[in-house]
Amino acid sequence: MPASSSAKSNQINVVPLNKQPDPLANSERIQLKYGNYSIDIIENNSSIRMSSLYSTHDGVRVIRTIAVVAYPSVIEKEFKTEHDAIVGGQSIGTLFKNRGWEIEKHHQYFGEIETTNGLFCETANRDDTQKTRSAINVYTLVVKKDNTSFEYASIAEVHHPEFLQLDDLAAIYGSAFENHRREKEKPGSFLAIVKSRINTLSRALKSPA
Repeated sequence: MPASSSAKSNQINVVPLNKQPDPLANSERIQLKYGNYSIDIIENNSSIRMSSLYSTHDGVRVIRTIAVVAYPSVIEKEFKTEHDAIVGGQSIGTLFKNRGWEIEKHHQYFGEIETTNGLFCETANRDDTQKTRSAINVYTLVVKKDNTSFEYASIAEVHHPEFLQLDDLAAIYGSAFENHRREKEKPGSFLAIVKSRINTLSRALKSPA
């Protein structure tokens, strides 16, 4: 579901109390922890983008985060150039920051979803049968410049268990984590989209090349 709350505009004038600035974009966090970072676009259309954020070690990609983005229904002229670059494959948070935007994450949900260990690794002997639990955080990305704020997109990030777990997200986001950990606050329709995309990706990885 797109982040825009209006069919005419996704500009906002009031910053919600549940906002939480994050000094690092997820791509920056991967770069710092593993020494390198790249992005692979798995799906990209006018409404949904799915990407894998990965680091490479001895020639093998290890996916650190799978991100599902619901683009806004209205592409404002103020960020049209940035949006076009994002559709072209650029990292969302890093691109906005590099172009002078302030970004905030307005959190909706923290939790876990079931995945397989093989979902995050490209090796030929990946284990697609062993189940695991992966931390997920869902938020609206708000971008701000020149005293104007816009809701850009709804974003869900599913993290490799060796990269970020729930305890790590709690340490990063503090009170925002505690406020949005409750089951009743699940963003139902968007979370269903995310789970469907993850299941589809898992099935695709199991299929012979």
